[in-house]
Amino acid sequence: MKKILFLFLLSAVCLPVAAQTAADDSLRLDSLVRTLPEVMVSGERPVVKVRGAALVYDVNRLPGNATTDNAYDALKALPGVVETDGLLTLGGRGVTIIMDGQVTNLSQEQLAQVLKSMPKDRVGDVEVMYNAPAKYQVKGACINISFKRGDAGRQMLAGEVFGSYDQSHHAAFEERASVVYSGKKFSADLMYSHDHGDNFNTCEITTHHALDDGTVHDIQSFERTLATGHNHKLRFSAGYDFSDNHRLSLSYYGNYATTDSRQRMSGLITGKNDLDSKPWLHDVSLDYKLPSSTNVGMEYTYYNSPQTQKLGSVLTDRELNYVVNNRQRLDIWRVYARQEHTLNGGWGLNYGASYIHSTDNSSQKYRPMEQAEGGLPVSQSTRKRENTANMYAGFSKNFGNKVIIDASLAAEYYNSTAWNEWNWLPTLNLTYLPAEGHVLQLGVSGSTSYPEYWAVQDFITYSNGGYDEIVGNPALKPSHEYQASLTYVLRNKYVVTCWFSYTDDHFMQTLYQRKDELTETFRWVNFDFQQQAGLMAAVPLKLGGWYSGNLTATGVWMRHKDSDFYDIPFDRSKLLGVFSLKNDFHISKNPEITLSLNGQVQTKAIQGNYDLPAAGRVDAAVQLKFLKNKRATLKVYCADMFETSYIDPYIRFKGQDFSMKMSSFRHVGLTFSYAFGGYKEKEHKEVDTSRFMK
Repeated sequence: MKKILFLFLLSAVCLPVAAQTAADDSLRLDSLVRTLPEVMVSGERPVVKVRGAALVYDVNRLPGNATTDNAYDALKALPGVVETDGLLTLGGRGVTIIMDGQVTNLSQEQLAQVLKSMPKDRVGDVEVMYNAPAKYQVKGACINISFKRGDAGRQMLAGEVFGSYDQSHHAAFEERASVVYSGKKFSADLMYSHDHGDNFNTCEITTHHALDDGTVHDIQSFERTLATGHNHKLRFSAGYDFSDNHRLSLSYYGNYATTDSRQRMSGLITGKNDLDSKPWLHDVSLDYKLPSSTNVGMEYTYYNSPQTQKLGSVLTDRELNYVVNNRQRLDIWRVYARQEHTLNGGWGLNYGASYIHSTDNSSQKYRPMEQAEGGLPVSQSTRKRENTANMYAGFSKNFGNKVIIDASLAAEYYNSTAWNEWNWLPTLNLTYLPAEGHVLQLGVSGSTSYPEYWAVQDFITYSNGGYDEIVGNPALKPSHEYQASLTYVLRNKYVVTCWFSYTDDHFMQTLYQRKDELTETFRWVNFDFQQQAGLMAAVPLKLGGWYSGNLTATGVWMRHKDSDFYDIPFDRSKLLGVFSLKNDFHISKNPEITLSLNGQVQTKAIQGNYDLPAAGRVDAAVQLKFLKNKRATLKVYCADMFETSYIDPYIRFKGQDFSMKMSSFRHVGLTFSYAFGGYKEKEHKEVDTSRFMK
């Protein structure tokens, strides 16, 4: 802990965060926090406006955001935004990202990939909502990103090319191109991105496994994994303005990836595990806005993810030698309609409905490669349908630009093979503006979350040579969260937020060492509840024109309770602290040179029956902008300088004894981008795949 504290203090006196790419170990801990969350804060000069229940920021003006080069990283400069394992949270809870006010079928992971492929300069205003009103047709916290368009009545063709090289244990590359056209009536943009390279990681697992017969087995294994792959992303959108507030929009997002993962095991478990996957994704949406404040639209998502696993291993008590073909194919349709009315006296009325139908065709087919001890799971195929209908109504009222009320109530019906239920989801946002630059906002909301499609399948997959089995849970319930938050913004830049949340039937993947055999079971289960209480403070820093920074401090009390967790029920709580300091040193204006340093530390935490130790990281970068209008940008970075960012979880609970030590490699690299056309002169959505099989 002293070393981590030293790293944090070091960042205060020295020098953006270059994102570290973690290996995708989809056959193990889908929900376990393995990387240090990245906490960013708002800067010295944010333009914070109040728009109904939303706090509106211009991310391009946030200090500490100088060396970011894509839309996703730009969001991490918002106050209270935390990144954990590639997903963003807001104020200690999950957040839904939408684009231009439109929700999509894409998962938050897929949305993150899209935003990482978009230049930061494309981002306009960003709306931050701790409790999104029902008219957005999302649940809980929400970030709405608006993208810039050309000036009305002016034709413009602009774009950007981008390339990056990242070297850790192995090398990875990215090439990206974006083109934007804006006309008097018609506008369109096209983005293509290609990621490729190698990713190497190691994982050491040590267990003391006690059985019912009184024996205790010490098992140690060491895994080396090399993954090679390509990831192609294409996004196209077009819109036609018939008149003011009368627009027809069409968008397409496609993603095709290939990953070949080769894992070798040594220790008391020996063998090899090869995993090949080739997921396809197509998402098409059509949206129509009318001058009458009517909005209708539809979206279709197709996802096909075939995986082939070949496992040959020798364990202490058995051998495994098989091939399994896993496949998930999803067809998801969504239609929606919403209406808003502006009434006299500062009143507003909104109502609408949405309907989602999904069909999940999944299969798992085992076949032995050689004669081996022990049986294999039964091959099976399933076809499951889900229907979700949501109807809402809400109102807003502005009392002299001093008090703003936004309230709504949604009724949601959910139907699946296992569940059939109605939920009432209220939302209330009360905003008080006592003086210029001061905002006090109270929010209360209820929301429902649904588990991943693959998690509710009755399938079994093996990892760690077969010692670990990942088991589906067809009886997994949706969870229901209720939250209250209070946010205060001082002088349009200092932000303090406190919150309390209660999540009934919270679902999480957990580990249990079986007592009848030498097997560890990873399974999604429903807890009785999860509780959180938190306090976050974001403070901007500035010294003249040469330094700007952000300091954030977050404290969270968390409690997890599961009274029927096998034969070892738990009720655990922990106080967690996360502290982050981000610094930008502006060395020169012409050419523009910026030196950045980010430091972060997190104290111990829990996750179900896991303990998560403290961790920290330091990242540095130097960025140079040159040529006419600073169209060219060159950045050199070093991420996770001291190789301390990965969290090594362990379990010491009621006879369960498990430890995991994961590799953490330093990343060094460079990026180059060049903007052309009118790209720099402009002043003036995505798909939910969180429930898909990765």
